[in-house]
Amino acid sequence: MKIYQNFTDLTECQQPIHWAIGVFDGVHLGHQRVILSANTPGALRGVVTFRTHPLTFLKPVYAPLLLTPYPIQKYELLKKLKVDVVLELIFNPQLAAMTPTQFLDALCQNSHVAGISVGANWRFGKGGAGDAHFLTTEAKRRGFNAVVCDLLSNNHATVCSTQIRQLLKEGHVKTAEAMLGRPFSICGFVEHGQHLARQWGFPTANIEPSHLAALPKAGVYLVSAEILGEIHWGIANIGIRPSISESTKIPRLEAHFPLWNKGDFYGQPLEIFLHDFLRPEIKFESLQELQNQIHKDLETAKPYINDNMPQLP
Repeated sequence: MKIYQNFTDLTECQQPIHWAIGVFDGVHLGHQRVILSANTPGALRGVVTFRTHPLTFLKPVYAPLLLTPYPIQKYELLKKLKVDVVLELIFNPQLAAMTPTQFLDALCQNSHVAGISVGANWRFGKGGAGDAHFLTTEAKRRGFNAVVCDLLSNNHATVCSTQIRQLLKEGHVKTAEAMLGRPFSICGFVEHGQHLARQWGFPTANIEPSHLAALPKAGVYLVSAEILGEIHWGIANIGIRPSISESTKIPRLEAHFPLWNKGDFYGQPLEIFLHDFLRPEIKFESLQELQNQIHKDLETAKPYINDNMPQLP
């Protein structure tokens, strides 16, 4: 998959491209419908997206936290959809000032556009002046295919990033998974913590999520992660650890995998998948109460962990 950062770099690619255009935060099932519709015979499948959410520039106070805050997350999901080319634009004053016509000019003049796919509610160009009707009219004039995909529903709710963020905020990770088409995940590098859990016999992988990341309801979750080629299941606390004395309180993820016994992985990237909400985060009166609760959490998760033990080679 080839990744470009500006329109002019597209001249390197001589093949026709059917573009899917959108922010695509989360690459959920609705996004996947749009991307997979970019399938003109003989053309590459391309995606036009943005490094940051456009609202970060246009109206920062309304800019949402992101389901896929790291570009690499989005890239990996796009690869699974067999995307050949990505144009990842930085939303800046120049891009914000482009009219819908100028945006299409830049895309058509620098690449061989075989088609453009968008969602029914997609708007583009200065002030959001371009819509699906404008796109289909321009497609006829310019000689490429225009595909406008209807919005996808799940249990009578529209599949959209906003809805998924709300579901996560409420702890409904299973419903969010149904809209994403995969379990929601949190990525980061494993850091050193206070090592309290290790002293109690529960060594944890500690991650500080991106400050741009949409996080689920604070609490304990059933989780899994791929570690050295093996899928391990465990439990994770996501939140500010109210029972622990710290000078600074920031959201952290602490995951414990009971069957992992091959050493630590500090400094390594790790993607933690959330499968179920077990309980909310609680402030305990003593560390002993917290330790006892971790034992109870593991007992709750034990059937899931045992059913999903990593297979021996």
